[in-house]
Amino acid sequence: MNEAQLIQFDQTFLGYCRTSPTLQAPVDRIKMIIPVRCFTCGKIVGNKWEAYLGLLQAEYTEGDALDALGLKRYCCRRMLLAHVDLIEKLLNYAPLEK
Repeated sequence: MNEAQLIQFDQTFLGYCRTSPTLQAPVDRIKMIIPVRCFTCGKIVGNKWEAYLGLLQAEYTEGDALDALGLKRYCCRRMLLAHVDLIEKLLNYAPLEK
């Protein structure tokens, strides 16, 4: 992907993921369990998960996707690389009924 395509992708996808009153993500995309902040340095990383997945689907490598999102510290990179999205698996099980 060249730089012009990257800029266009960043403007459309990252702009879509930002929370604004006029442009919000569909309700089915809001389910995620990722920590909001990095455990080590406290930087906000929770808002980058959807963009990270989008970059991976656009055939970026993990390192290039994290660089494009501005995650330079290895502690913050670890938060996205090591995250296991369990919410889809957990939604298959109904809560215990009493």
